[in-house]
Amino acid sequence: MPTLFRLIHEQSGTAWEEMYKVFNMGHRFEIYTNQKNAAEIISIASGFNLEARIVGHCEAAKMKKLTISSEFGTFEY
Repeated sequence: MPTLFRLIHEQSGTAWEEMYKVFNMGHRFEIYTNQKNAAEIISIASGFNLEARIVGHCEAAKMKKLTISSEFGTFEY
């Protein structure tokens, strides 16, 4: 996480749950793809000197829900 978000949290007193809800928390560009293509996309990004990594996954569910697990807790939206 970029330092900027820690500073916003510290200076504003905003709860981490709200920080994840309002800000992108450092994610700049996301690609949603299947597991099979992820390694190739990461390799291509590396060829352009860009850091890429898998940051999450999707699962089938009966209701719409987003779960974020981080060093600051687990938050569900």
